[in-house]
Amino acid sequence: MKKILLAMVVTTGIVITGCQDNSRRKLQPEIAACDSAVVMYYHTPGNPRFFSMAKVYDKGIISIFDEDVNKKVVTPKDTCTTEGKIYFYGQNGTVYVVYFSRLSDCLTLSFIKTGEKYFTVMSKSAKEQLDKLQQVAKEPVSQNY
Repeated sequence: MKKILLAMVVTTGIVITGCQDNSRRKLQPEIAACDSAVVMYYHTPGNPRFFSMAKVYDKGIISIFDEDVNKKVVTPKDTCTTEGKIYFYGQNGTVYVVYFSRLSDCLTLSFIKTGEKYFTVMSKSAKEQLDKLQQVAKEPVSQNY
């Protein structure tokens, strides 16, 4: 009887550990609490020097990006170039930065946390939102004082 019980315990342990999804996800849960964002679109992919930008105050749009950023982390392709970034503004002045690539074979969002860069797959709805926001994005204007 003890052998059967031991075998059941061992088998159960193997099944539980073997079936666990140990992938990383939900690494930026703070974005859900953000109330606004600024999306920057680089004029030249990979080069943030010149850009246009769009402000976002719609929590519905922010939640689309929150869902995608907090998906399962994936391995990126070496050929993907960053096309822009999103600054999410949270409570007490905190800012969370997420980079994006909308190329057809590189639909990714990425961010750096604790010194490591993570990538997630961008959904069709997030890409559509980025495309729509780019249509209303404007170049920043310097203010002379």
